[in-house]
Amino acid sequence: MRNLTGMGLVAALLVPMIGGASMTAVPASAAPHCQPGRDVKYDPHPGAIVVQTSFEEEGLGKFISTTAGKGIVAVSSAQRRSGACSAYLHATDDVGSVAYMSTPSLPPRSKEIYADGWFNITKAGLPDNDVPYLRLFNGSDRVMDVFRDNQDGQLWLRVASPSGSFAYTGLGRAAELGAWHHLVVHIVADGSASTVEIWFDDQLLYSSNTVSSGYKALTSVQLGAEHPRQLGDSYVDDITITAR
Repeated sequence: MRNLTGMGLVAALLVPMIGGASMTAVPASAAPHCQPGRDVKYDPHPGAIVVQTSFEEEGLGKFISTTAGKGIVAVSSAQRRSGACSAYLHATDDVGSVAYMSTPSLPPRSKEIYADGWFNITKAGLPDNDVPYLRLFNGSDRVMDVFRDNQDGQLWLRVASPSGSFAYTGLGRAAELGAWHHLVVHIVADGSASTVEIWFDDQLLYSSNTVSSGYKALTSVQLGAEHPRQLGDSYVDDITITAR
């Protein structure tokens, strides 16, 4: 179930977007008190701005939110990097539980993307699984993503090869739970000569212009996992995504 989600739903410190006919039960309370009009300084990146938000004024309206089962995508004041609110992604290991949000379609033939945001994973999933930060797509095909391994907290880059299999690269850095981290992913999709750069907490962890991928264009950027039972809780704030 795919919907554009704004600020009009009720929750406990949450304004949720929940798939299915009924809302997941939450404690009765007021909607979060965000700070519309708050000026947030974003890092400049080349390209046209596709999404830039701190979730204070537009809520989730700049993203396409998708949920199913017991998954929740919401605006929350429980955690925030700036202002009073952030986006909240909650997925469980129940059958069919999905929670993620993605950009509208990128400009046609977008080759170069900067995805910049602040992330706070507060709950990890099962030891043999992971919680994704950012995923980049060409249509329905996942091109690459950066994720946190649930077992040891290590960060990994996963890239789809031309054959369709995935190549994994450890980024040599662990991300602790319950803390805000600044992630910037830069990709220039150019088949077997793609460029990928990754900064985490302003430290360059990875840089290569010889990444082998089967794609020469990107169509969307996603926060969270698109498949069910990807257990985890994440907060996201101060997002900028540019494309050219």
